[in-house]
This record gives sequence, C-alpha cells and structure tokens, in this order.
Amino acid sequence: MPKESCSSLNTSSTSKPSAFHEFFSGFIAGSITSVVVHPFDLIKLRLQLNATNGIQQSWITIVRGLWKNQNRFWLSTLYRGVTINALGNSIAWALYFGIYRSFKDQLISFTGGTSSVSLSWVYLASGTSAGITTSILTNPIWILKTRIMAQNKSLNGNVGYDNIISSIRKIKKDHGWGIWKIGIVPSILGVSQGAVYFMVYDSLKSYRFNKLNKQKLDTLEILSITSISKMISMSLVYPLQLLKSNQQSLNATNCKEYKYIRHLIPLIIRQNGVFGLYKGLFTNLLKSVPSTCLTFYIYETVNNL
Repeated sequence: MPKESCSSLNTSSTSKPSAFHEFFSGFIAGSITSVVVHPFDLIKLRLQLNATNGIQQSWITIVRGLWKNQNRFWLSTLYRGVTINALGNSIAWALYFGIYRSFKDQLISFTGGTSSVSLSWVYLASGTSAGITTSILTNPIWILKTRIMAQNKSLNGNVGYDNIISSIRKIKKDHGWGIWKIGIVPSILGVSQGAVYFMVYDSLKSYRFNKLNKQKLDTLEILSITSISKMISMSLVYPLQLLKSNQQSLNATNCKEYKYIRHLIPLIIRQNGVFGLYKGLFTNLLKSVPSTCLTFYIYETVNNL
C-alpha cells in the first residue's frame, strides 16, 4: 500500500490507492471482522445497558443467561443481530476509510505538511471530519443494532425487534422518524476516539517508515501499532460509547432520564458509582483490540492488492 513514508494513506499520485479502493478495503474489512467478533459485541452491549439499571453482572453471568434463557441453538443466540451489525460495520468502515483518505489528501495538499507535527494534526483533523460524517450517516443503523441485539425475549417477550424490516416498522409506528437522531450527540462526541486512534496509528506508521526506510509494514508491526492505538483511544472515550448505547436502547423511549446526557450520567453514577461509566470496558477491549487488529490487517492486505 504505502509508497511514501508519510502515512499508510500516502499522497503519491502514481502509487496511492484511490478513495474508492479505500472504501472497498474498509467495506471488506468491516464485514469480516464484525462477523468474527459479533458474540463479544453482544456481550459488551448487554454490559453497557446494565449500567443504568443497577444490575451487577459480569460477562460470565451474561453468557450463562444467554445459554439458559433461549430455546434456540446457543450459537444463533450469540449471533443475534449479526446481519445489522455486519451491515453497519461494513458501511461505517467503508465510509470512514474513504472519507478519511479524501480529507487527508486535501489537507496535505492545502497545508503542504511535511513535518511529523503538522502531519499528526492532519491525521487528527481528517479523523475527526471522517468520524463526524460517518456517525451522522450511520446513526440509524446503530439504533437498529442496539434494539435487535439488546432484546431479551425471556424478559421482555417478543417486542418486535426480530429483524431489520420488522424493527424499522415498529420504530416508525411507535416513535416516528424523529427517533433516528437519538444518540447522535454522544456518537459525534465519541468521534474523538477514531480521531485519536488514527493520529496515533498513522504517526507510529510514519515513524516506522522513516526509521527503517520501509514501504510496507509486516504483520507483527500492523498488529502492534493497531493494538497500542486502539487501547489508548478506546480507554479515553469509552463513557461516550456507553452513553450512546443506553440512549439508543428500548429504555430510552420509556424513561426521560435516558433521553438527555445531563440526566443519564447522574443516573449511571447513582446506580453504579463513577466506575459505572466504564462498565464493560474490559470486555470491550477484549473485543475491540483483536477486532481492530483484524480489520486493519485485512484493510492493509486488500489495499495492497
């Protein structure tokens, strides 16, 4: 993929992958990764939603509950909502990589950035712009994902979130189209995670390219840089992700405390203490770090084809 030392998404007109290539690479990487790590995503989501109800459950308890409370095959239970999750992640990664690349090329061309400091700011600004755009465009998908994956028939009965089509119909019937904007504020605020991630990721890649005069990272380097970048960025902004999940849950339409961040944060702290804002972080890191490593490995591989 890279032919210059400045970044994985270089600016050489003769060798750089096109924005469409970035879009395609992101789509493939997001699709494969979301299917592989979906069970962890399901468990993480259940942990996040428990932060507002005072329930003290570990991931082990949730796994046992999934085993006991379902009459269908356990594997299908763990993969509940995989279709909407794969669709959302593939579209989100495709948009993010494509938009990030376009913004970054424009900023480098405009600023003439050459130093590591100026390039780091270019990466940060590009990641922020791509994140905000992607968050706004994909927010309805994440609402569907949260409703479908959070549904527990043993507790709530069949509330109508069985698949994408029935979920869209039910949401439109019960709440109207205005509900699709719910969770957009923490989602937009949370783009700082992606921005910080790409700033660290591309800065580390530039450092490796410059130090070793390489044109391509090996597998171990990709995995190491990805892991470091993801752990730093995810730990910094995790509470925003937790707030977003709770705002987009079924409870958000039944309780006004879920609708606004200024009400939701005190509710979580009252139920679980300050550390309730980080409920599910460990499980999320177990899921997010390997999944991001896989995503970027596939992305780098496809982008080098």
